[in-house]
Amino acid sequence: VRNNPKDCLCERHRIKIPSLGWVRIKEKGYIPTTKDGYVIKSGHVSIKADRYYVSVLIEIPDKTTANNSGKGIGIDLGLKDFAIVSNGITYKNINKSAKLRKLEKKLIREQRSLSRKYENL
Repeated sequence: VRNNPKDCLCERHRIKIPSLGWVRIKEKGYIPTTKDGYVIKSGHVSIKADRYYVSVLIEIPDKTTANNSGKGIGIDLGLKDFAIVSNGITYKNINKSAKLRKLEKKLIREQRSLSRKYENL
């Protein structure tokens, strides 16, 4: 791939390796396709426990553009919501979510259980 970047191509469900040809990929969508403008820099095929794995290094073009409108925005940091921006976007406070409270409760329970255990020397 280092000598000729056009040799290695990637589609949605398969990848072209120069020495092997087209190889089917089990998990679709993890490797960005070369049709979208991504460039595969290098790759490595390894075998572990009778399974083949492909590691791919991909160059992703930087698509960030600066918004030079000259207008400012206002940000209101609050207690109920994390932040409210003047253009109407509201960012929720993740510390108030039920999932996080449930995880914290489970963490407290596990830490209490661990503190009662003895270390076997």
